[in-house]
Amino acid sequence: MDTLLTLLYKNNLFYKINLLLTITIAVFLCVLSRTEGFIFLNSFHTKNLKIFFQNITFLGDGMFTFLVSSVILVFFKKHKKLALLLVLAYLVSGLFSQIFKTIITAPRPSVYFAVHKYKFYLDTFVNSRVGFRSFPSGHSASAFAMATIFSTYFTSKRVSVFSLVFGLLIGYSRIYLAHHFLIDVLGGALIGILFASLSIAWYDPISLKIVKIVTKQSRLILKPWGTTFPNSSITNG
Repeated sequence: MDTLLTLLYKNNLFYKINLLLTITIAVFLCVLSRTEGFIFLNSFHTKNLKIFFQNITFLGDGMFTFLVSSVILVFFKKHKKLALLLVLAYLVSGLFSQIFKTIITAPRPSVYFAVHKYKFYLDTFVNSRVGFRSFPSGHSASAFAMATIFSTYFTSKRVSVFSLVFGLLIGYSRIYLAHHFLIDVLGGALIGILFASLSIAWYDPISLKIVKIVTKQSRLILKPWGTTFPNSSITNG
């Protein structure tokens, strides 16, 4: 069974870089306002980048997580634990993301600029999401949950770096496509990392408990053949 301290030790590169990024982003958010930061991060738009990020952002969708998990279960059966961890991390991080979205009122970028009457427009505003459930970014939570699971499961520096780049690209895609502000992405990333780590720590105890429950129920259903039938002198065997 992995404890959180064990996970931090086994996957220290991934966690250290994420800590450094969190501090850097926190400083960025303190220096620039929400609008200034959003405009700065969207200062360079091209048609090709728009197409690129429209495709990249799909990788943070829950459907992609289930797709990857299904492929692992079918073609890489020895890594069944990895597939189950991916699903567990996605479900838990997704649940808490939705709870925060319900509690916190935060306008999407296009709505925010319209309400505050800022004279700023992006071509991505046309297809961007609207409403007041911007915080946190669910796609970022899913992406960083997956990144945390992969980097911890394989304990390889290359996998850690690749997973981190994967998460960062999806997180930035949410800003580039005007679905979220930077603070939304940061919140989603932290939720994904936290609950993916907890999912790894919880996995073995939960699995063991399920096995015990299933075994107990099986014993109750499948009674020994030597059991005497009620109200009868006939016995099995």
